[in-house]
Amino acid sequence: MGLLRLFIVIWIFDFLVLAAAATSSYLFSSEDFPQRGDRWLSRLRLSLLWPIAMMSAAGRARLRSG
Repeated sequence: MGLLRLFIVIWIFDFLVLAAAATSSYLFSSEDFPQRGDRWLSRLRLSLLWPIAMMSAAGRARLRSG
């Protein structure tokens, strides 16, 4: 039970960090709105699903590329 709780805490903490980074990139980007908004939503989705993405090579590559 303790290991599961630790995993959940790490997941939430990393989601907050990745979401803050995505939002910062969104706010300070010089791109037009449609591309900027799409990229921001994509990064938010990825920040929620990062543990699942870590289980595949394609997911790890996507996380590295942003």
